Amino acid sequence: MAHNCKSLVIHCMDFRLIDSIREWMQKEGMLCDADVVSLAGATKEILDGTEGAKDLVLKQIQLSAELHLATQVVIVHHSDCGAYRASYNFSTTEEEKEIQLRDMEKVKGIIKEKFPQMEVVKVWAQLKDAEGKEVEFEKI
Repeated sequence: MAHNCKSLVIHCMDFRLIDSIREWMQKEGMLCDADVVSLAGATKEILDGTEGAKDLVLKQIQLSAELHLATQVVIVHHSDCGAYRASYNFSTTEEEKEIQLRDMEKVKGIIKEKFPQMEVVKVWAQLKDAEGKEVEFEKI
């Protein structure tokens, strides 16, 4: 029996986002129609991780496409990300967002080069409070 899904969602493992991401996926119609990968920094490893880490993330995209016929990769990055904070000394929240959006665009290019058939959707999750009780999602 075939079990296919439309999307692969790659998001940060930050526990503050789990409920909000689930709610957002439900609202977007993806909750029961997506494979999900959760990693520190979401797709950060594709750009500046080890070759093994980069390959691991790209392998998940390949498997989702091959096994479940996914046609879309959804990249979700967020504000106040510890993985990014460990690599950068942001002077403002705007600078953090700008760098992450730049990185997401680079990752999109890498994914499209390796998987030209995949649509890549970039999503920014803005934490409105330190606990992540309120998160605003924006498709970029």
